[in-house]
Amino acid sequence: MNKEPIGLYIFRFMIGLGLFAFMIMLYWSSVLLEVDVKELKNDINQLKSEVLTSRLEVDRIHDDVMEAVLDEQKNNKELMKGIFHNNVELNMLKSVAKSGNIAYVGDELSKFTIALNGNEDRIFRGRHQIDPKLPNLLKEDMFYADTIPKMLDKGFVLRGVRRTAMIGKPDNLHPFNNFASVSSLVSRCIGTVATMEFGKYETMAPDMAVKMEHRVNSNTGKSEFWVHLRDNMYWEPLQQEHFPDDVVLASHFLHKYRVTAHDFKFFYDAIMNPYVTMGKAAALRTYYRDIEDIEVVDDLTFIVRWKSEDVVDEEGNITSKIKYVAKELTGSLQPLARFVYQYFTDGKKIVEDDSASDTYRTNSVWAQNFAVHWAKNIIVSCGPWIFDGMTDRSIRLKRNSGYHNPYAVLVGAQEITFRDTPDAVWQDFKLGKLDTYGILADQLIELEDFMKTSEYQEQKFGINRLDYLGRSYNYIGWNQASPFFRSKKVRKAMTYAVDRKRIINQNLNGMAMEITGPFSPNSPSYDATIESLPYDPQKARRLLEEDGWYDSEVDGIRDKEIDGKRVPFRFSLTYYVKNPTTKANAEYIVTALKDIGVECVLNGVGIADLSAAFDEKSFDAIYLGWSLGSPPEDPRQLWHSAGSREKGSSNAVGFENKEVDSIIEALQYEYDIERRVALYRRFHAIVYEEAPYIFLYAPESVMLYRDYVQNVFIPKDRQDLIPGANVSEPDSSIFWFNPPPEE
Repeated sequence: MNKEPIGLYIFRFMIGLGLFAFMIMLYWSSVLLEVDVKELKNDINQLKSEVLTSRLEVDRIHDDVMEAVLDEQKNNKELMKGIFHNNVELNMLKSVAKSGNIAYVGDELSKFTIALNGNEDRIFRGRHQIDPKLPNLLKEDMFYADTIPKMLDKGFVLRGVRRTAMIGKPDNLHPFNNFASVSSLVSRCIGTVATMEFGKYETMAPDMAVKMEHRVNSNTGKSEFWVHLRDNMYWEPLQQEHFPDDVVLASHFLHKYRVTAHDFKFFYDAIMNPYVTMGKAAALRTYYRDIEDIEVVDDLTFIVRWKSEDVVDEEGNITSKIKYVAKELTGSLQPLARFVYQYFTDGKKIVEDDSASDTYRTNSVWAQNFAVHWAKNIIVSCGPWIFDGMTDRSIRLKRNSGYHNPYAVLVGAQEITFRDTPDAVWQDFKLGKLDTYGILADQLIELEDFMKTSEYQEQKFGINRLDYLGRSYNYIGWNQASPFFRSKKVRKAMTYAVDRKRIINQNLNGMAMEITGPFSPNSPSYDATIESLPYDPQKARRLLEEDGWYDSEVDGIRDKEIDGKRVPFRFSLTYYVKNPTTKANAEYIVTALKDIGVECVLNGVGIADLSAAFDEKSFDAIYLGWSLGSPPEDPRQLWHSAGSREKGSSNAVGFENKEVDSIIEALQYEYDIERRVALYRRFHAIVYEEAPYIFLYAPESVMLYRDYVQNVFIPKDRQDLIPGANVSEPDSSIFWFNPPPEE
């Protein structure tokens, strides 16, 4: 019998040992896996238990809230009768209920009940930060509390899509976009601490805050404003369909967030960040730069502390004062959505460690990302309107049914169509595609002709008009960094050379008023005793010669030696090319200046290039208009020397004047009305003399509106509805439809 080699026995032994070890390891692994699975099951069961507990807690809270609401209803039957007697929201809910959407009705009714059951006792209950002994600086707006409900018929049903148009698609919808059209859209979708009482300047009514208190800090002796926010204001979730396919949103952005005091501080920090250079930020920085601190007390409370100055009164006494406009500017603070603008699309924070209180006021990396933020083409909404998408054709907004004031919007939605020219907008209005239209002066004759046509006679709804002088003016600004316009004599010569009466009569059909300074003629700040410089080309030529500008080469263009070189007086005028009235005025100005030996080269550009030229101050002269703020005016943004060289500043022409600066500073702390008016008038006189602009005219506006548009009026003219009203322009926020055009 042959014996196997010893090596084979060893090999078999090793194989067996290895298999045995492998089986032991496999068994041990299965045991560990089973343990892991059991632990995972335990974790899942624990999570389910926690979810169930949370759900029960939510249900309990819901029951408590509903019980409180029902109790409140029982205790406030008369209040509820007053709320519902006009059936504003109730009829809307009934109409939805007929469609079978009961869940929606229940949700909306709940919102409506909570929003309107807003008496102070309920709102202030449990708010230990609110001092009941201190007066509320925010006064209830009786127009919304009493007048509007009485104006609405009992059968009123809130519905309809308001259709308007704007020239050009916005380059972006960034919250700090400086252009008026975009700022207007953003302001519709975002509330503020307080709002102006309807139709009345220099008043404050509650908006996102329920109360604002003026306190004196017991430690510092300084004034401070305590702002107490509503507890039911929310940021709407972002919608994935509002973004291009390559922008994928994390779940973080897809649900509601409460608007908190932290959002208001975030807004302030973003404004004050020196690396945030967008036009609106630079402009607001001039207003809010004297805020010393914003302290968040809790989610619904924050404190605004303003720097105070020692001011000498007429008797020589020294008094510490905060700015006259500090209260109003505190009321103008708005929130900025932290849940969006602090994050990348994947839900990660742009600044990982943002625990320092001044992170967003100083961080350059965040500021650079904010300027080109991935959400710059939407409007993150928490106001009376909610952004509902933008296409190449239009922007759509919808009414926020959960907003605290149910009368803030009296239509269901709004669609703003983009058009390339005012003429295209005018054609849309004539065809009945728009509800309202601010007609241009050169279209008035066409309006008269159109209303005689059979096409108009056959239309279901007629056209009405409302004429008024708005708070705006058109101007040509001279860049004082340019060698052409450093001299006051040259700037005044430009004014003498332009026949503004001709512009008003020929290009505007008389629909404008000559002005002499930077305030609205309807404002008490405007000095009507200052006479407009006349059209006098001979005077213009004489002033140019006094400043050294002669036609030495006899070529029809004046020239002057500047820095050792002979320079012809040839400059470019930048203007918005798609506005036909602006274009016509600019073309006339070229002809007028040629007559005095100055060559003006037109530079017609689109919105984006116009905005860039303005922010960069990269122009010789610019044709623009200002929409003016409401009294009390603060000239700092446009005229203080601090902004003369700042990128993005509204002082784009680089105006500098020490006396103007001192007047602006004095106005900040002057509380006496008569002395304030005197300072405004002196300011007006200096600007008139320095001629940084040609103040071309204040346009008279004509608003056309179809028959079904209701509640169109000028507040100042309706003292029966709004005693003490002093606003001279209509407010489209109170328009409603009867019946909506689609019906």
